[in-house]
Amino acid sequence: MVWLVAGLPAAAVLASFATYFIAADKPDSLVNAGYQKVGMAPDKDTSREERAAALAVVADLVMVDGVAGVKLTGRLDAMPASLQLLLLHPTQTSQDIRIHLQAVGAGEYTGVVPVGGAGKRQWVLEPNDNAWRLSGELTLPIASAVKLSSESSRNHP
Repeated sequence: MVWLVAGLPAAAVLASFATYFIAADKPDSLVNAGYQKVGMAPDKDTSREERAAALAVVADLVMVDGVAGVKLTGRLDAMPASLQLLLLHPTQTSQDIRIHLQAVGAGEYTGVVPVGGAGKRQWVLEPNDNAWRLSGELTLPIASAVKLSSESSRNHP
């Protein structure tokens, strides 16, 4: 009888330690799309998307044979030397894809697409100086050119 009275609480303590170590081993990933905590609720910082809209920044994205190509237009003082394209998986950060796009001409950029999965992705396109940002949603693989613009970020949650 004593073992029953002492055993149940001891089992609960051991189970709580096991639960802690499982949770600590694989923590939740952080949000990677410009969110900040305001008060008690997270709030998305849209100032860089608004800057892109004011500059009328638009990009056409094409992915063919493991190479991503972007044609960038807008009222920019100077075209950036390079861009970052993030293709974020909705639930698993291990499947996020980061593509470094290097300038190859006037407003034209290319980069190597790592081997990655298909499916719905959040995308973020920004220069390395973070002066502006375009974001939205697409489904991989893409069969034709996709227009990336501030209009698509307005429909983005």
